Amino acid sequence: MLKRASSHLKGMATGFVNKAISGVSGITSGFAPSISGNQAKVAAELLKKSPLEIDYSTKEKMDNDPLQFSYIQYPIDLTQNELGHYILFYAISNKFDNASQDLMIAGQLGNKMNFGSASGDFDTGSPTVASMRSLKDPKTKQTIKPLTSENSVLSQFPTHSQTTAAIALYMPPGVKVSYGMDYNTKETDLSGTIATALGKAKSAEGTSDQIKAIVRGAAGAGVDIGKKLIDGVGESLEIGSPGQLMSKAFGVAINPHEEQFFEKPNFRSFDYNFEFFPRNREEMEAVKNIVFLFKYHMHPTLDKGAGGRLFRVPSEFEIHYAHLGEANQHLNKIARCVLKGMDVVYGPEEQFSAFKGGAPVSTKITLQFTETQFITKDEIYEGY
Repeated sequence: MLKRASSHLKGMATGFVNKAISGVSGITSGFAPSISGNQAKVAAELLKKSPLEIDYSTKEKMDNDPLQFSYIQYPIDLTQNELGHYILFYAISNKFDNASQDLMIAGQLGNKMNFGSASGDFDTGSPTVASMRSLKDPKTKQTIKPLTSENSVLSQFPTHSQTTAAIALYMPPGVKVSYGMDYNTKETDLSGTIATALGKAKSAEGTSDQIKAIVRGAAGAGVDIGKKLIDGVGESLEIGSPGQLMSKAFGVAINPHEEQFFEKPNFRSFDYNFEFFPRNREEMEAVKNIVFLFKYHMHPTLDKGAGGRLFRVPSEFEIHYAHLGEANQHLNKIARCVLKGMDVVYGPEEQFSAFKGGAPVSTKITLQFTETQFITKDEIYEGY
C-alpha cells in the first residue's frame, strides 16, 4: 500500500517538476534553445527521490534560500539558484482596519516578525515583517520601496500603507499583460458635414473654390436636416420613416460622419493560475496558508461599531516578477492591485483524492487582479 502511495506521489511530483521546467524554459526560449544544465540536474535529483523521502531542514532552507525564509512560498526550493524565477505578492493592509491582527496572522503562518523599525513601509515605527520587502532593484541594488498610486484623486491620502504578508510562488506558464483603451464611436451628423465643408474651404486655392465648397457643404447639411424632419414627421404620425424609404428608392444613404472619440485608458487586469502538488508535510501547510492569505486579504472587515453599516475595505496587493532576489527588468512592472476574484479547486478534477488526514493531494487557484490606477505614457516609460 505504501509502495503504491509513494509511486503515485512520485508521479505527481514528476508532473510538477516538468511544468516548472517548462515555465522557466518558456520564458528563456528567446535566449537559449533548451533548459540549462543546472535546471536539468535539479529535476533529475528530484525525480530520483520519492516525495516522501524529500526533507528540508531549516538550516538547509536558510542556506539555499536567498530570501532568507521571510516569505511563505511554494515550492520549498522555489528560490534556489537553479530555478530562480518567481512572483512575489505583497499584501498591503488598510490602515483604518486592524493591521496589527494581519501582522499577527502573518507571523503565525510563517512570515518573520520584527517589532521595530518598519523599513520600507509608510507607517514607520509600527510592527512590520522583517526582510519581507527584500526584493532588490537590479540597477541600483537597493530594496524596492512600496508602490504608490500616482494617478488617483486620493494619491496624497493613501489608505493602504502597511505590508502585512508576503507570498512567493513559481512563475506560471504564459505570463500575459493586456493594454486597452476606451474609444466611443459617435455620429457627428450635421456637425461633421459643416466641419468637412470648412476643411475643404480652408484648403481651397481660390475664392471661387472656397465658395463652391461651402455651397456643397450647405447642400449636404440641407439634405441631412430634411431627412431628419421628414422622418420626425413620419414617426409622429406613426407612418414609418419616409426619409429611409426615399434613400432606398434612390439607392443612396446619408453619411452619418462617424468618428472615434477617445475616452480613457482601461485598468489592466492580471489573471494567474497556480497548481499545487505538495511533496511533503511542509509544502502541504504552505499551500493551505497561501490559499488562506489570499482569501483573507481580499475580503473586507465588517465594522460592527457602526451598526454593521460600514465595511473596512480589503487589502491591496503589490505584484513583482522576480529572479534570484531581484526584480525581473525584462518583464512589465505592475501597479497596486486589488484581488477581485479567486477560484479554488481542491483535489484532481477527475476524482477527489486526499492524503491521510484529509489534505487534498492537489490544489488549484485562479487569481484575478485589477490595478488601482490607469497607465499613461509616463508609467510605460518607467517599465509598466
